[in-house]
Amino acid sequence: PIRMASVGRQVVLSADCGGTTTRLQLYSVDPNSPLVDEELAPGDLLCEEKYPNLLFKSLDDIIELFLRDNCGPEKSRPTVAVLAVAGVVTDNACRFTNLDWIVDGAKMSKNLSIPRVEVINNFVAQGYGMLTLSTLNDNEVQKLNDVTPKRGAPIACIGAGTGLGQCFLVADPSGDYHCYPSEGGHVEFAPRGEGNDSVQVELLRHLKIKFSGWNRISVERVVSGKGICNIYEFLAYQFPQRVDKVMHREFLGKNGDASVIAKHAKEGSLCQEALDIFAACYGSQCGSMSIQLMPFRGLFITGGVSKKMSHIFGDKEGIFMSAYGDKGRVSPLLDQVPLYLVKNDDMGQRGAHRRAVQLLKEHLSGRILEAEEGVDRDRDHLVAPRGFAGEADGHAGEVQKLVSAFRELTVRNRRLSINNPQEDEHQPVFKSMLWRLPRSGYRMAPEDWMHREMWIAKNGSLCYKSHATGEGLVYWTKEDLANATIGITDESNTSRPWTFHIEVEGFQPSFFSAESQEGRDLWIQQLKEIQKK
Repeated sequence: PIRMASVGRQVVLSADCGGTTTRLQLYSVDPNSPLVDEELAPGDLLCEEKYPNLLFKSLDDIIELFLRDNCGPEKSRPTVAVLAVAGVVTDNACRFTNLDWIVDGAKMSKNLSIPRVEVINNFVAQGYGMLTLSTLNDNEVQKLNDVTPKRGAPIACIGAGTGLGQCFLVADPSGDYHCYPSEGGHVEFAPRGEGNDSVQVELLRHLKIKFSGWNRISVERVVSGKGICNIYEFLAYQFPQRVDKVMHREFLGKNGDASVIAKHAKEGSLCQEALDIFAACYGSQCGSMSIQLMPFRGLFITGGVSKKMSHIFGDKEGIFMSAYGDKGRVSPLLDQVPLYLVKNDDMGQRGAHRRAVQLLKEHLSGRILEAEEGVDRDRDHLVAPRGFAGEADGHAGEVQKLVSAFRELTVRNRRLSINNPQEDEHQPVFKSMLWRLPRSGYRMAPEDWMHREMWIAKNGSLCYKSHATGEGLVYWTKEDLANATIGITDESNTSRPWTFHIEVEGFQPSFFSAESQEGRDLWIQQLKEIQKK
Protein backbone atom coordinates (compact mmCIF):
# COMPACT_ATOMS: atom_id res chain seq x y z
CA PRO A 1 0.00 0.00 0.00
CA ILE A 2 1.04 3.59 -0.71
CA ARG A 3 0.33 6.36 1.79
CA MET A 4 -2.30 8.49 0.07
CA ALA A 5 -1.08 11.67 1.76
CA SER A 6 2.34 11.27 0.12
CA VAL A 7 0.95 10.85 -3.39
CA GLY A 8 0.58 13.79 -5.75
CA ARG A 9 -1.90 14.19 -8.58
CA GLN A 10 -2.29 11.13 -10.78
CA VAL A 11 -3.44 10.65 -14.36
CA VAL A 12 -6.34 8.29 -15.05
CA LEU A 13 -7.66 7.10 -18.39
CA SER A 14 -11.33 6.39 -19.07
CA ALA A 15 -12.69 5.05 -22.33
CA ASP A 16 -16.08 4.62 -23.94
CA CYS A 17 -15.50 1.91 -26.55
CA GLY A 18 -18.51 1.51 -28.83
CA GLY A 19 -19.08 -0.73 -31.82
CA THR A 20 -17.78 1.83 -34.33
CA THR A 21 -15.81 4.45 -32.40
CA THR A 22 -13.73 4.76 -29.24
CA ARG A 23 -13.72 7.93 -27.11
CA LEU A 24 -10.74 8.35 -24.76
CA GLN A 25 -10.34 10.85 -21.92
CA LEU A 26 -7.38 11.67 -19.66
CA TYR A 27 -7.98 13.28 -16.27
CA SER A 28 -5.64 14.65 -13.63
CA VAL A 29 -6.91 13.52 -10.22
CA ASP A 30 -5.94 14.28 -6.64
CA PRO A 31 -6.28 10.85 -4.98
CA ASN A 32 -7.15 12.53 -1.68
CA SER A 33 -10.24 14.18 -3.17
CA PRO A 34 -13.32 12.31 -1.93
CA LEU A 35 -15.89 10.57 -4.09
CA VAL A 36 -19.15 12.20 -3.04
CA ASP A 37 -22.50 10.57 -3.78
CA GLU A 38 -24.70 12.45 -6.24
CA GLU A 39 -21.76 14.57 -7.45
CA LEU A 40 -19.39 14.26 -10.40
CA ALA A 41 -16.15 12.42 -9.64
CA PRO A 42 -13.15 14.70 -8.99
CA GLY A 43 -10.58 15.43 -11.68
CA ASP A 44 -9.58 17.91 -14.37
CA LEU A 45 -10.02 16.86 -17.99
CA LEU A 46 -6.63 17.02 -19.75
CA CYS A 47 -7.63 15.86 -23.22
CA GLU A 48 -10.24 13.91 -25.15
CA GLU A 49 -10.14 12.21 -28.54
CA LYS A 50 -12.41 9.97 -30.60
CA TYR A 51 -11.20 7.33 -33.07
CA PRO A 52 -12.96 5.13 -35.68
CA ASN A 53 -12.25 1.50 -34.77
CA LEU A 54 -12.11 0.36 -38.40
CA LEU A 55 -8.73 1.98 -38.99
CA PHE A 56 -6.97 0.06 -36.22
CA LYS A 57 -6.00 -3.57 -35.65
CA SER A 58 -6.81 -3.54 -31.94
CA LEU A 59 -7.99 -1.38 -29.07
CA ASP A 60 -4.38 -1.48 -27.79
CA ASP A 61 -3.29 0.36 -30.95
CA ILE A 62 -5.91 3.09 -30.45
CA ILE A 63 -4.91 3.67 -26.84
CA GLU A 64 -1.19 3.59 -27.66
CA LEU A 65 -1.68 6.27 -30.33
CA PHE A 66 -3.73 8.38 -27.92
CA LEU A 67 -1.10 8.11 -25.18
CA ARG A 68 1.74 8.81 -27.60
CA ASP A 69 0.01 11.99 -28.76
CA ASN A 70 -0.99 13.18 -25.30
CA CYS A 71 1.54 11.70 -22.84
CA GLY A 72 4.95 12.69 -24.14
CA PRO A 73 8.29 12.15 -22.35
CA GLU A 74 7.60 14.99 -19.91
CA LYS A 75 4.03 13.95 -19.11
CA SER A 76 2.77 11.24 -16.78
CA ARG A 77 1.17 8.11 -18.16
CA PRO A 78 -2.02 6.89 -16.52
CA THR A 79 -1.82 5.05 -13.24
CA VAL A 80 -5.10 3.25 -13.95
CA ALA A 81 -7.43 2.86 -16.90
CA VAL A 82 -11.08 1.87 -17.09
CA LEU A 83 -12.31 0.72 -20.48
CA ALA A 84 -16.09 0.54 -20.92
CA VAL A 85 -16.70 -1.80 -23.85
CA ALA A 86 -19.75 -2.92 -25.82
CA GLY A 87 -19.60 -6.60 -25.01
CA VAL A 88 -19.87 -9.28 -22.32
CA VAL A 89 -16.91 -9.02 -19.90
CA THR A 90 -15.59 -12.04 -18.00
CA ASP A 91 -12.28 -12.27 -16.11
CA ASN A 92 -11.40 -8.70 -17.12
CA ALA A 93 -11.57 -9.64 -20.81
CA CYS A 94 -14.05 -9.33 -23.66
CA ARG A 95 -14.61 -10.20 -27.33
CA PHE A 96 -15.43 -6.78 -28.60
CA THR A 97 -17.14 -5.21 -31.67
CA ASN A 98 -17.83 -6.54 -35.15
CA LEU A 99 -14.07 -6.56 -35.71
CA ASP A 100 -14.02 -9.32 -33.06
CA TRP A 101 -11.12 -7.90 -31.07
CA ILE A 102 -9.99 -9.48 -27.81
CA VAL A 103 -9.71 -6.83 -25.07
CA ASP A 104 -7.71 -8.28 -22.18
CA GLY A 105 -7.12 -5.95 -19.23
CA ALA A 106 -4.16 -7.89 -17.78
CA LYS A 107 -2.32 -8.01 -21.11
CA MET A 108 -3.08 -4.38 -21.88
CA SER A 109 -1.67 -3.41 -18.49
CA LYS A 110 1.66 -4.93 -19.52
CA ASN A 111 1.62 -3.75 -23.13
CA LEU A 112 0.68 -0.15 -22.29
CA SER A 113 2.70 0.16 -19.06
CA ILE A 114 -0.41 1.09 -17.06
CA PRO A 115 -0.32 -0.52 -13.58
CA ARG A 116 -4.01 -1.39 -13.59
CA VAL A 117 -6.40 -1.75 -16.55
CA GLU A 118 -9.99 -2.70 -15.81
CA VAL A 119 -12.38 -3.75 -18.57
CA ILE A 120 -16.07 -3.23 -17.79
CA ASN A 121 -19.25 -3.56 -19.80
CA ASN A 122 -20.49 -0.21 -21.13
CA PHE A 123 -23.74 -0.57 -19.21
CA VAL A 124 -21.79 -1.14 -15.99
CA ALA A 125 -20.25 2.26 -16.73
CA GLN A 126 -23.80 3.62 -16.90
CA GLY A 127 -24.42 2.04 -13.50
CA TYR A 128 -21.46 3.85 -11.96
CA GLY A 129 -22.80 6.99 -13.61
CA MET A 130 -25.97 6.69 -11.52
CA LEU A 131 -23.84 7.49 -8.46
CA THR A 132 -23.11 10.93 -9.93
CA LEU A 133 -26.77 11.87 -10.39
CA SER A 134 -28.48 14.32 -8.09
CA THR A 135 -31.89 12.78 -7.44
CA LEU A 136 -33.11 16.21 -6.28
CA ASN A 137 -32.17 17.87 -9.59
CA ASP A 138 -35.09 17.85 -12.01
CA ASN A 139 -32.68 18.51 -14.88
CA GLU A 140 -30.96 15.17 -14.27
CA VAL A 141 -33.77 12.83 -13.26
CA GLN A 142 -37.54 12.62 -13.32
CA LYS A 143 -39.00 11.02 -10.19
CA LEU A 144 -41.69 8.51 -11.14
CA ASN A 145 -42.89 7.88 -7.58
CA ASP A 146 -42.55 9.46 -4.14
CA VAL A 147 -40.42 6.83 -2.39
CA THR A 148 -37.47 7.94 -0.22
CA PRO A 149 -34.21 6.11 -1.10
CA LYS A 150 -32.50 4.05 1.62
CA ARG A 151 -28.77 4.74 1.98
CA GLY A 152 -26.64 1.62 1.62
CA ALA A 153 -29.38 -0.38 -0.12
CA PRO A 154 -28.85 -1.88 -3.61
CA ILE A 155 -29.25 0.21 -6.76
CA ALA A 156 -30.51 -1.16 -10.09
CA CYS A 157 -30.21 0.28 -13.57
CA ILE A 158 -32.08 -0.72 -16.72
CA GLY A 159 -32.09 0.91 -20.13
CA ALA A 160 -33.77 0.24 -23.45
CA GLY A 161 -31.66 1.33 -26.41
CA THR A 162 -30.13 -0.82 -29.14
CA GLY A 163 -30.68 -3.69 -26.70
CA LEU A 164 -31.86 -3.88 -23.10
CA GLY A 165 -29.04 -3.14 -20.67
CA GLN A 166 -29.15 -4.07 -17.02
CA CYS A 167 -26.80 -3.85 -14.05
CA PHE A 168 -26.92 -3.45 -10.27
CA LEU A 169 -24.81 -1.84 -7.54
CA VAL A 170 -24.12 -3.06 -4.01
CA ALA A 171 -22.34 -1.21 -1.20
CA ASP A 172 -19.35 -2.78 0.57
CA PRO A 173 -18.86 -2.48 4.36
CA SER A 174 -17.17 0.92 3.90
CA GLY A 175 -20.18 2.23 1.98
CA ASP A 176 -18.48 2.28 -1.44
CA TYR A 177 -20.70 1.01 -4.22
CA HIS A 178 -19.50 -1.55 -6.76
CA CYS A 179 -21.42 -2.21 -9.96
CA TYR A 180 -22.00 -5.70 -11.32
CA PRO A 181 -23.00 -6.64 -14.87
CA SER A 182 -26.15 -8.46 -15.88
CA GLU A 183 -27.30 -9.94 -19.15
CA GLY A 184 -30.91 -9.80 -17.97
CA GLY A 185 -31.96 -8.42 -21.35
CA HIS A 186 -31.40 -11.92 -22.72
CA VAL A 187 -33.82 -13.72 -20.40
CA GLU A 188 -36.95 -15.09 -22.02
CA PHE A 189 -39.77 -12.78 -23.00
CA ALA A 190 -42.82 -13.60 -20.85
CA PRO A 191 -46.13 -12.59 -22.49
CA ARG A 192 -48.81 -11.02 -20.30
CA GLY A 193 -52.47 -10.11 -20.77
CA GLU A 194 -55.71 -9.95 -18.85
CA GLY A 195 -58.05 -12.92 -19.11
CA ASN A 196 -58.06 -14.36 -22.63
CA ASP A 197 -56.09 -11.43 -24.11
CA SER A 198 -53.55 -13.33 -26.23
CA VAL A 199 -51.92 -10.47 -28.18
CA GLN A 200 -48.55 -10.85 -26.47
CA VAL A 201 -48.75 -14.64 -26.77
CA GLU A 202 -49.28 -14.23 -30.53
CA LEU A 203 -46.40 -11.74 -30.59
CA LEU A 204 -44.15 -14.41 -29.07
CA ARG A 205 -45.26 -16.93 -31.70
CA HIS A 206 -44.59 -14.38 -34.45
CA LEU A 207 -41.08 -13.67 -33.18
CA LYS A 208 -40.26 -17.37 -32.90
CA ILE A 209 -41.14 -17.71 -36.58
CA LYS A 210 -39.26 -14.55 -37.55
CA PHE A 211 -36.14 -15.72 -35.74
CA SER A 212 -36.62 -19.32 -36.82
CA GLY A 213 -34.10 -21.77 -35.48
CA TRP A 214 -34.39 -20.49 -31.92
CA ASN A 215 -36.58 -22.12 -29.27
CA ARG A 216 -36.62 -18.96 -27.16
CA ILE A 217 -37.06 -15.21 -27.58
CA SER A 218 -35.08 -12.73 -25.49
CA VAL A 219 -37.01 -9.92 -23.80
CA GLU A 220 -34.81 -7.37 -25.62
CA ARG A 221 -36.46 -8.53 -28.87
CA VAL A 222 -39.46 -6.61 -27.51
CA VAL A 223 -38.07 -4.06 -25.02
CA SER A 224 -35.60 -2.06 -27.16
CA GLY A 225 -35.60 0.24 -30.15
CA LYS A 226 -35.55 -2.75 -32.46
CA GLY A 227 -38.21 -4.32 -30.23
CA ILE A 228 -40.63 -1.50 -31.06
CA CYS A 229 -40.09 -2.30 -34.73
CA ASN A 230 -40.67 -6.02 -34.09
CA ILE A 231 -43.95 -5.26 -32.33
CA TYR A 232 -45.14 -2.99 -35.13
CA GLU A 233 -44.23 -5.56 -37.81
CA PHE A 234 -46.22 -8.19 -35.90
CA LEU A 235 -49.28 -5.91 -35.70
CA ALA A 236 -48.99 -5.01 -39.39
CA TYR A 237 -48.94 -8.71 -40.23
CA GLN A 238 -51.89 -9.48 -37.94
CA PHE A 239 -54.03 -6.51 -39.02
CA PRO A 240 -53.11 -5.59 -42.62
CA GLN A 241 -56.36 -3.67 -43.09
CA ARG A 242 -55.27 -1.19 -40.40
CA VAL A 243 -51.85 -0.42 -41.94
CA ASP A 244 -51.23 3.23 -42.84
CA LYS A 245 -49.60 2.74 -46.24
CA VAL A 246 -47.82 6.11 -46.28
CA MET A 247 -46.35 5.50 -42.85
CA HIS A 248 -45.47 1.89 -43.74
CA ARG A 249 -43.52 2.96 -46.84
CA GLU A 250 -41.59 5.46 -44.74
CA PHE A 251 -40.90 2.73 -42.15
CA LEU A 252 -39.60 0.31 -44.78
CA GLY A 253 -37.59 3.07 -46.46
CA LYS A 254 -35.69 3.69 -43.24
CA ASN A 255 -34.94 -0.02 -42.65
CA GLY A 256 -37.20 -0.26 -39.64
CA ASP A 257 -36.63 2.92 -37.63
CA ALA A 258 -38.56 3.11 -34.35
CA SER A 259 -38.72 6.91 -34.61
CA VAL A 260 -41.05 6.53 -37.61
CA ILE A 261 -43.45 4.53 -35.42
CA ALA A 262 -43.28 7.13 -32.65
CA LYS A 263 -43.89 9.97 -35.12
CA HIS A 264 -47.07 8.35 -36.48
CA ALA A 265 -48.44 7.16 -33.13
CA LYS A 266 -51.98 8.57 -33.27
CA GLU A 267 -54.87 7.33 -31.16
CA GLY A 268 -56.26 4.08 -32.60
CA SER A 269 -53.31 3.51 -34.95
CA LEU A 270 -51.13 0.42 -35.13
CA CYS A 271 -48.19 2.63 -34.20
CA GLN A 272 -49.87 3.68 -30.96
CA GLU A 273 -50.77 0.07 -30.19
CA ALA A 274 -47.15 -0.94 -30.76
CA LEU A 275 -45.96 1.69 -28.29
CA ASP A 276 -48.59 0.59 -25.76
CA ILE A 277 -47.37 -3.02 -25.95
CA PHE A 278 -43.77 -1.79 -25.64
CA ALA A 279 -44.69 0.29 -22.57
CA ALA A 280 -46.45 -2.66 -20.92
CA CYS A 281 -43.54 -5.03 -21.55
CA TYR A 282 -41.00 -2.44 -20.39
CA GLY A 283 -42.95 -1.78 -17.21
CA SER A 284 -43.23 -5.49 -16.52
CA GLN A 285 -39.50 -5.99 -16.99
CA CYS A 286 -38.70 -3.08 -14.65
CA GLY A 287 -41.04 -4.56 -12.06
CA SER A 288 -39.38 -7.98 -12.42
CA MET A 289 -35.96 -6.44 -11.86
CA SER A 290 -37.26 -4.66 -8.76
CA ILE A 291 -38.62 -7.80 -7.11
CA GLN A 292 -35.47 -9.72 -7.99
CA LEU A 293 -32.99 -7.20 -6.55
CA MET A 294 -35.13 -5.09 -4.17
CA PRO A 295 -33.14 -1.92 -5.03
CA PHE A 296 -34.41 0.26 -2.20
CA ARG A 297 -31.93 3.02 -3.04
CA GLY A 298 -33.42 3.28 -6.50
CA LEU A 299 -34.19 1.75 -9.88
CA PHE A 300 -32.84 4.07 -12.58
CA ILE A 301 -34.27 3.89 -16.11
CA THR A 302 -31.85 5.08 -18.76
CA GLY A 303 -31.07 4.53 -22.45
CA GLY A 304 -31.74 6.43 -25.65
CA VAL A 305 -35.15 4.86 -26.30
CA SER A 306 -36.26 5.52 -22.71
CA LYS A 307 -35.46 9.20 -23.00
CA LYS A 308 -37.16 9.60 -26.37
CA MET A 309 -40.25 7.80 -25.03
CA SER A 310 -40.29 9.69 -21.73
CA HIS A 311 -44.02 10.42 -22.01
CA ILE A 312 -44.89 6.76 -21.26
CA PHE A 313 -43.44 7.01 -17.74
CA GLY A 314 -45.14 10.13 -16.41
CA ASP A 315 -48.71 8.84 -15.93
CA LYS A 316 -48.94 7.00 -12.59
CA GLU A 317 -52.09 5.28 -13.83
CA GLY A 318 -50.68 4.66 -17.31
CA ILE A 319 -49.71 1.43 -19.07
CA PHE A 320 -46.06 1.41 -17.96
CA MET A 321 -46.71 2.02 -14.27
CA SER A 322 -49.65 -0.38 -14.19
CA ALA A 323 -47.52 -3.20 -15.62
CA TYR A 324 -44.62 -2.24 -13.33
CA GLY A 325 -46.74 -2.61 -10.20
CA ASP A 326 -48.57 -5.79 -11.24
CA LYS A 327 -46.53 -8.47 -9.42
CA GLY A 328 -49.18 -10.37 -7.53
CA ARG A 329 -48.87 -10.73 -3.78
CA VAL A 330 -45.32 -9.27 -3.73
CA SER A 331 -46.48 -6.05 -5.42
CA PRO A 332 -46.18 -4.08 -2.11
CA LEU A 333 -42.40 -4.50 -2.40
CA LEU A 334 -42.48 -2.08 -5.33
CA ASP A 335 -43.88 0.64 -3.08
CA GLN A 336 -40.44 0.71 -1.41
CA VAL A 337 -38.41 1.11 -4.60
CA PRO A 338 -37.62 4.70 -5.69
CA LEU A 339 -38.09 4.93 -9.45
CA TYR A 340 -36.24 7.45 -11.61
CA LEU A 341 -36.04 8.27 -15.31
CA VAL A 342 -32.54 9.52 -16.19
CA LYS A 343 -32.45 12.60 -18.43
CA ASN A 344 -28.68 12.87 -18.97
CA ASP A 345 -26.94 11.49 -22.07
CA ASP A 346 -23.39 11.19 -20.73
CA MET A 347 -23.84 8.61 -17.99
CA GLY A 348 -21.38 6.12 -19.52
CA GLN A 349 -18.58 8.69 -19.64
CA ARG A 350 -19.37 9.96 -16.15
CA GLY A 351 -19.49 6.42 -14.83
CA ALA A 352 -16.25 5.27 -16.47
CA HIS A 353 -14.45 8.27 -14.96
CA ARG A 354 -15.95 7.68 -11.52
CA ARG A 355 -14.89 4.03 -11.60
CA ALA A 356 -11.38 5.11 -12.72
CA VAL A 357 -11.07 7.43 -9.70
CA GLN A 358 -12.39 4.70 -7.41
CA LEU A 359 -9.94 2.21 -8.94
CA LEU A 360 -7.09 4.68 -8.46
CA LYS A 361 -7.88 4.93 -4.74
CA GLU A 362 -8.10 1.14 -4.43
CA HIS A 363 -4.83 0.67 -6.32
CA LEU A 364 -2.89 3.20 -4.25
CA SER A 365 -4.22 1.83 -0.96
CA GLY A 366 -3.47 -1.77 -1.93
CA ARG A 367 -7.09 -2.84 -1.60
CA ILE A 368 -7.12 -4.83 -4.86
CA LEU A 369 -5.17 -7.78 -6.20
CA GLU A 370 -2.61 -7.31 -8.92
CA ALA A 371 -3.88 -7.88 -12.45
CA GLU A 372 -4.15 -11.56 -13.24
CA GLU A 373 -1.07 -12.77 -15.09
CA GLY A 374 -0.29 -15.60 -17.44
CA VAL A 375 -3.85 -16.41 -18.42
CA ASP A 376 -4.25 -17.59 -22.00
CA ARG A 377 -7.87 -16.79 -22.71
CA ASP A 378 -9.35 -18.87 -25.49
CA ARG A 379 -11.48 -16.76 -27.85
CA ASP A 380 -14.21 -19.39 -27.76
CA HIS A 381 -14.58 -19.05 -23.99
CA LEU A 382 -15.58 -15.40 -24.32
CA VAL A 383 -19.09 -14.45 -25.44
CA ALA A 384 -19.08 -13.45 -29.11
CA PRO A 385 -20.15 -9.91 -30.01
CA ARG A 386 -23.43 -9.24 -31.75
CA GLY A 387 -23.18 -10.45 -35.34
CA PHE A 388 -20.93 -13.45 -34.61
CA ALA A 389 -23.33 -15.83 -32.89
CA GLY A 390 -26.22 -16.15 -35.28
CA GLU A 391 -27.44 -12.63 -34.47
CA ALA A 392 -27.76 -11.75 -38.13
CA ASP A 393 -30.22 -8.96 -37.61
CA GLY A 394 -28.50 -5.66 -37.05
CA HIS A 395 -25.11 -6.93 -38.25
CA ALA A 396 -25.37 -5.27 -41.65
CA GLY A 397 -26.24 -1.98 -39.98
CA GLU A 398 -23.17 -2.17 -37.74
CA VAL A 399 -20.93 -2.93 -40.69
CA GLN A 400 -22.42 0.02 -42.57
CA LYS A 401 -21.59 2.28 -39.61
CA LEU A 402 -18.00 1.06 -39.74
CA VAL A 403 -17.79 1.78 -43.45
CA SER A 404 -19.24 5.25 -42.91
CA ALA A 405 -16.75 5.95 -40.14
CA PHE A 406 -13.91 4.88 -42.46
CA ARG A 407 -15.12 7.13 -45.28
CA GLU A 408 -15.51 10.07 -42.94
CA LEU A 409 -11.98 9.69 -41.60
CA THR A 410 -10.44 9.44 -45.08
CA VAL A 411 -11.96 12.77 -46.19
CA ARG A 412 -9.28 15.45 -46.50
CA ASN A 413 -8.20 16.86 -43.11
CA ARG A 414 -9.19 20.52 -42.78
CA ARG A 415 -7.27 21.35 -39.56
CA LEU A 416 -4.40 23.76 -40.28
CA SER A 417 -2.08 25.09 -37.59
CA ILE A 418 -1.75 28.86 -37.16
CA ASN A 419 1.98 29.62 -37.31
CA ASN A 420 3.47 32.49 -35.31
CA PRO A 421 4.00 34.81 -38.34
CA GLN A 422 0.30 34.40 -39.17
CA GLU A 423 -1.08 35.15 -35.70
CA ASP A 424 -2.04 38.78 -36.39
CA GLU A 425 -4.12 38.02 -39.48
CA HIS A 426 -5.91 35.28 -37.54
CA GLN A 427 -7.03 37.62 -34.75
CA PRO A 428 -10.83 37.44 -34.24
CA VAL A 429 -13.29 39.96 -35.62
CA PHE A 430 -16.32 37.86 -34.56
CA LYS A 431 -16.13 35.28 -31.79
CA SER A 432 -18.32 33.10 -29.58
CA MET A 433 -18.68 29.62 -28.11
CA LEU A 434 -20.26 27.05 -30.44
CA TRP A 435 -21.08 23.38 -30.22
CA ARG A 436 -19.09 21.57 -32.92
CA LEU A 437 -19.57 18.04 -34.25
CA PRO A 438 -16.23 16.23 -34.78
CA ARG A 439 -15.60 14.36 -38.02
CA SER A 440 -16.43 10.95 -36.54
CA GLY A 441 -19.39 12.26 -34.53
CA TYR A 442 -23.06 11.36 -34.97
CA ARG A 443 -25.47 14.29 -35.23
CA MET A 444 -28.22 12.49 -33.27
CA ALA A 445 -25.89 11.69 -30.33
CA PRO A 446 -25.81 14.65 -27.89
CA GLU A 447 -22.64 13.33 -26.25
CA ASP A 448 -20.70 13.62 -29.53
CA TRP A 449 -20.99 17.42 -29.70
CA MET A 450 -18.07 19.44 -28.30
CA HIS A 451 -18.25 22.98 -26.87
CA ARG A 452 -15.49 25.04 -28.48
CA GLU A 453 -14.32 28.64 -28.79
CA MET A 454 -14.64 29.64 -32.47
CA TRP A 455 -14.05 32.85 -34.39
CA ILE A 456 -13.95 34.50 -37.78
CA ALA A 457 -10.47 35.95 -38.30
CA LYS A 458 -9.30 39.18 -39.94
CA ASN A 459 -8.29 37.22 -43.05
CA GLY A 460 -11.77 35.69 -43.40
CA SER A 461 -10.93 32.20 -42.13
CA LEU A 462 -12.98 30.25 -39.58
CA CYS A 463 -10.80 29.28 -36.61
CA TYR A 464 -11.15 27.44 -33.32
CA LYS A 465 -9.17 26.63 -30.21
CA SER A 466 -8.07 23.02 -29.67
CA HIS A 467 -9.29 21.70 -26.33
CA ALA A 468 -6.42 19.20 -26.12
CA THR A 469 -3.47 21.51 -26.91
CA GLY A 470 -4.87 25.02 -26.50
CA GLU A 471 -3.47 26.04 -29.90
CA GLY A 472 -5.42 27.96 -32.53
CA LEU A 473 -6.36 26.05 -35.66
CA VAL A 474 -7.93 27.03 -38.98
CA TYR A 475 -11.15 25.12 -39.61
CA TRP A 476 -11.97 26.69 -43.00
CA THR A 477 -9.87 29.14 -45.01
CA LYS A 478 -11.45 32.16 -46.70
CA GLU A 479 -11.03 30.34 -50.03
CA ASP A 480 -12.87 27.30 -48.63
CA LEU A 481 -15.76 29.47 -47.47
CA ALA A 482 -16.00 31.46 -50.71
CA ASN A 483 -18.12 28.83 -52.51
CA ALA A 484 -19.41 26.96 -49.47
CA THR A 485 -23.06 26.10 -48.93
CA ILE A 486 -24.16 27.54 -45.58
CA GLY A 487 -27.60 26.88 -44.15
CA ILE A 488 -29.87 25.87 -41.29
CA THR A 489 -29.97 22.15 -40.46
CA ASP A 490 -33.37 20.47 -40.20
CA GLU A 491 -34.16 19.87 -36.51
CA SER A 492 -35.15 16.26 -37.26
CA ASN A 493 -31.57 15.54 -38.36
CA THR A 494 -29.74 16.74 -35.24
CA SER A 495 -29.93 16.31 -31.48
CA ARG A 496 -29.04 19.95 -30.80
CA PRO A 497 -31.18 23.05 -31.36
CA TRP A 498 -30.09 25.96 -33.56
CA THR A 499 -27.78 23.87 -35.74
CA PHE A 500 -26.29 25.11 -39.00
CA HIS A 501 -24.00 23.44 -41.52
CA ILE A 502 -21.18 24.37 -43.88
CA GLU A 503 -20.55 22.27 -46.99
CA VAL A 504 -17.31 22.71 -48.93
CA GLU A 505 -16.52 20.65 -52.02
CA GLY A 506 -13.98 17.95 -51.23
CA PHE A 507 -14.76 17.98 -47.52
CA GLN A 508 -17.18 16.18 -45.26
CA PRO A 509 -20.01 18.61 -44.26
CA SER A 510 -19.46 20.28 -40.88
CA PHE A 511 -22.12 21.02 -38.28
CA PHE A 512 -22.26 23.68 -35.58
CA SER A 513 -24.85 24.61 -32.97
CA ALA A 514 -25.30 28.01 -31.35
CA GLU A 515 -26.71 28.84 -27.91
CA SER A 516 -29.79 30.54 -29.37
CA GLN A 517 -31.64 31.14 -32.61
CA GLU A 518 -30.29 34.69 -32.68
CA GLY A 519 -26.76 33.39 -32.26
CA ARG A 520 -27.18 30.91 -35.10
CA ASP A 521 -28.64 33.52 -37.44
CA LEU A 522 -25.81 35.94 -36.63
CA TRP A 523 -23.17 33.32 -37.38
CA ILE A 524 -24.78 32.50 -40.73
CA GLN A 525 -24.96 36.22 -41.53
CA GLN A 526 -21.27 36.76 -40.69
CA LEU A 527 -20.18 33.75 -42.76
CA LYS A 528 -22.20 34.89 -45.77
CA GLU A 529 -20.64 38.35 -45.47
CA ILE A 530 -17.27 36.70 -46.08
CA GLN A 531 -18.61 35.20 -49.31
CA LYS A 532 -19.55 38.66 -50.58
CA LYS A 533 -16.03 40.06 -50.14
